[in-house]
Amino acid sequence: MILGANNRIDLQIHTIYSDGQWQPGHLFAHLARERFRLVSITDHDSMEHLDELRALGDEHGVYVLPGVEMTTNWRGKNAHLLCYAAAFRGDMLDKIARATVASQLANTQAVYEELICKGYRFTPQSSSPTRPIDNARLLQSHGYATSLDDALRMIADAGYRSISAPLAEAVAAAHADGALAILAHPGRGGGEIHRYDIPLLSEMLADVPLDGIEARYPTHSEDQIAAYSAFAHERRLLVSAGSDSHGPEQRLPIAYPAATCSDLLARCGVFVQ
Repeated sequence: MILGANNRIDLQIHTIYSDGQWQPGHLFAHLARERFRLVSITDHDSMEHLDELRALGDEHGVYVLPGVEMTTNWRGKNAHLLCYAAAFRGDMLDKIARATVASQLANTQAVYEELICKGYRFTPQSSSPTRPIDNARLLQSHGYATSLDDALRMIADAGYRSISAPLAEAVAAAHADGALAILAHPGRGGGEIHRYDIPLLSEMLADVPLDGIEARYPTHSEDQIAAYSAFAHERRLLVSAGSDSHGPEQRLPIAYPAATCSDLLARCGVFVQ
């Protein structure tokens, strides 16, 4: 695969196969209209739809770089990990992803049952919750919570706990599967997501052999982008760029120039001229 320097790419998008609202067909129709050349669909802890998504991309003239966003932790703090490969060569990441999702599902269902015990009632038409955010959205849609923050506090009171894999374990699995391991949105922060500034990133790199960081992200300030990019250059890390689009009502994919991530793409068999 060869791209021009200004070809449009986005290396972090989510669909209904994890916590996104994008229907895959609608997503790729949008990407084709907006002339994207390459994207990565990085659904959380989900690798079972990669072939389907690549086929959809081919139908719409959009190259799909196989990817996944793993729910991980480092020193007790949440740290999401983006993994990319021309093709995953093993099943180590998939095993971790499936175990994480199974534990998340068990906790989500336990929280739902606790909410029922507390007296909350949901319409029969409501779909069965499969991820923690589903319980929060049920509380909001039925008028029990006035905001998402209120709903998150309510599910925490009902027994919700964050479930994730150790970062070092996920990075080792990515490398075993022939994939790159990139720390997602280090400067984001907020909610359960921890912010990793440069000193903390230095400590993380001493512990875990990351391949790169997602320096370009929509909520990163220009100062953050400059700092993360300079840090990546200094430490010879790869740079990624992603919108973290979860659906047309949340945030649309962002057209980053392919040259922004040329080194990362080259490691995945995609060359930027």
